[in-house]
Amino acid sequence: MLTGSKKTIGLWLLFCVTLAASVHAQNDSPAIENARKQIESQNYDGAYSTLTAAIRENPNSPDLYYERGKLRFLLQDYYGAAGDFGFAVELDSTFADAYNQRGLAIHYNGDPELALEDFDVAIKLKPDFADAYSNRGFALYALGDNENAYFDFSKAIEIEPTNSDLYYNRGFVRLDLGEFVGAIDDFNKSISLDSLDAEAFKLRADAEYQIGALDASLSDYSQSILLDSLDEVKFASRALVYSEMEKYEESINDYTKAIELYEEEYEPGPELYNLRGVVYYTAQKYDEAIDDYTTAISIEPSAPLLYENRAAAYFDKGKFPDSEQDYSVAIDLDPEDPENYYFRSQAKFEQGNKLDGCLDLKKAVEMGLTDARKELKDKCK
Repeated sequence: MLTGSKKTIGLWLLFCVTLAASVHAQNDSPAIENARKQIESQNYDGAYSTLTAAIRENPNSPDLYYERGKLRFLLQDYYGAAGDFGFAVELDSTFADAYNQRGLAIHYNGDPELALEDFDVAIKLKPDFADAYSNRGFALYALGDNENAYFDFSKAIEIEPTNSDLYYNRGFVRLDLGEFVGAIDDFNKSISLDSLDAEAFKLRADAEYQIGALDASLSDYSQSILLDSLDEVKFASRALVYSEMEKYEESINDYTKAIELYEEEYEPGPELYNLRGVVYYTAQKYDEAIDDYTTAISIEPSAPLLYENRAAAYFDKGKFPDSEQDYSVAIDLDPEDPENYYFRSQAKFEQGNKLDGCLDLKKAVEMGLTDARKELKDKCK
């Protein structure tokens, strides 16, 4: 089985999709058998040439177009794959597998709504088609229709109750729906069927974290890292759990590893430095926190949160002029946040600047920070 995945960031969106062999032909042609052997040996150009030559000799064979479409999909030529699957269904309008695969190619080419039409036809032609239900669920999720995606994955599970990918996919949707206990149940089943799936352990850990089961979450993140030690998100996720458990040194170590892995693949980003800075700050290691916030600011100088975080570290370290300056930058970048006026007032008070401190405190109250009213009355009579 060839599986594919789709990522979105922040933390990761990952579905299992299937590019299955067709059961359409009773006897595979020699060309198809030869092409499959070439694909197994990663001779993709040879396989493509073999199938294309066979199509020239037999242009009315839907199976040849279907096989070449699968190869194109494998090579991420989704537009070309959709075309070949289209030729297959033109030649045989009952070819359910080809409709299913064309829908998948259309989805991967960026049009999940159009893909639904092909999945609907595939299911109508073959009502027990688990792959088509799963792929339609995938498309529905991409369109934001989580509830119907859930129903499609559930239907696929009814048809193939021992398919670990289907429980994984439904668990993912339940996680997104906030059904954390149900998601854990699905990931339990997925893992029982495939105990080497690092992503299933990671997502179960995500769900466990959401319900406050930190020990279980930590264990699952650790297992996911054992199975896949090159994914920065897994280390960053475990770092968050360590931080919640007040195991700051372990958290810092994981964020450091996450940064190393991330920067091996991408340009430096501010998020992980900021997160590690927060842990340093919580552990009262203000110099280290300031260094991380400064690095994050050098990467993304227009993010007010980074200045706010560095300002707090400067304040707690007693560097009040620097704290005031960072809060001022944060205010310039986001003048609608009353808390920045409040915290800048505190930096000003610490420097003996009562007049300007009171002006900031008054501004914070006027902007809706009602908790500061008593302090305004006490300090600025």
